[in-house]
Amino acid sequence: MKGMRGIKSRRKGLILLCLMMTGLIFGGCGKEKAEYEMKISGEVKEPGVLTFLGMDVNAYQDQAGNPCGDCTMQPTHLFVGDQPDRIVIAIRDAVERADDLWAVKEYDEDSIVLIEKTEGSVKECEAPTTPAGVKIQARVLKGDLAVVSGDGQSGADAQELENTAEEFGDPQRIAAVYGPSYEALTVLGVEDRIVVRADVQTDDFPWAEKVFKRITEVPALDNVHTAVNFEELMNYDPQIVFAFPRTNELTQMEKAGIPAVAGASAKKPQDVKVQLMKYAKALNQEAVERAEAYGKYFDEKFQYVTDITGKIKEEDRPRVYYAGVDVLTTYGKYSDIPELIRAAGGKPVSGNLKAGSRTQIDKEQFLEWNPEYIFIDHGGMNDGKNVEEIREDIYKDKNYKNIEAVKNKNIYLSPSGVFYWDMGLQKILLLMNVARILHPEEFSQLDMEYEVMDFYERFYDYPLTREEAGKILQREF
Repeated sequence: MKGMRGIKSRRKGLILLCLMMTGLIFGGCGKEKAEYEMKISGEVKEPGVLTFLGMDVNAYQDQAGNPCGDCTMQPTHLFVGDQPDRIVIAIRDAVERADDLWAVKEYDEDSIVLIEKTEGSVKECEAPTTPAGVKIQARVLKGDLAVVSGDGQSGADAQELENTAEEFGDPQRIAAVYGPSYEALTVLGVEDRIVVRADVQTDDFPWAEKVFKRITEVPALDNVHTAVNFEELMNYDPQIVFAFPRTNELTQMEKAGIPAVAGASAKKPQDVKVQLMKYAKALNQEAVERAEAYGKYFDEKFQYVTDITGKIKEEDRPRVYYAGVDVLTTYGKYSDIPELIRAAGGKPVSGNLKAGSRTQIDKEQFLEWNPEYIFIDHGGMNDGKNVEEIREDIYKDKNYKNIEAVKNKNIYLSPSGVFYWDMGLQKILLLMNVARILHPEEFSQLDMEYEVMDFYERFYDYPLTREEAGKILQREF
């Protein structure tokens, strides 16, 4: 075993050496490296997310709203009120921290130019998305890059990903980099093979540390929401990486000869089971059987809910708004949340919004929609105070006093167990819980504490007590 590790380490060294030599060769051939310019105007008006070239920079209301607090590896971030000069610095820092396919060529107070490290390493780039108030005019200065839409329509969905699933010879050393991947790999029975994971998988989820057997022992990569440091990842010598769907990072792994399985943004609730099957097919037959068991459970519970909600008249379905990282961030028609709300017996007010996940809207749109129920999610337990404050801010804001959900105190925080309920395998629990809240009479026989207990024992091999299940439902620990 020790000898095999030595061979793997030498192989990794050769791969990195080859990559370095390739860069030198390309650099000396006179070929043109791609250059990408971003000109920034405006200022951050509302919390949200700035995305560019596969990297994310979160924008918070203020320091109190920053869930990382004073953590040692503070992700690159912005605050409401930040001007172009600060935004440029945040972009610069994100690129330098990522240390991936791009480098900073030059920048000034309102623009920044990035350059490919190796010619031909980047094939396409997504148009940037920004928090409210910020505009980015981006263009390719040099190189032949395809610019794809940033509206949530680009990229393969989970079904397409499953159809391209590959087998990788029962890998023994696994990197669980993508947020939901640790949970999925545990359900598939290979937690003992994970050699490195993402910081976010425990930073906000104390239940993950309690339920999963090894997660506190597995080394974590920091700042993965901004970008994954490729060199640090390679130090763990993974045989396969369960990665973010970021073109830059996937290209790096492809060049290094490391198999990567990309996550996918769900476009319908069923995509969560499809993604799990893609993971399973990259592992072994036992994992496939476990994925099939989850898929059967998901279908049975989904059918149970929709058999009831399918009989609810349209006029009896309440208007529902689903908030993400803040009250004015929501989910559009290219995400799975509107369909989940319909399945739960509601009318998704953002159902026709031409956008995907984490989409910023303005107060006027929120007021016009006038939801009867508001659900706030994408908050882990450790930033629970922030999520609680979002709800309180809605109740206190005089601009929102006439919204039906505010007047009737119908604002709910989605539970958070081992991971976000709106992203991982617990999404089927989210469906049942939303249905129970919207239609308590029709779901009077639905025991959510039992459902959580059954789910955790069935898929995580962890026997929750009823008290513990109740705490998860109340976002407590």
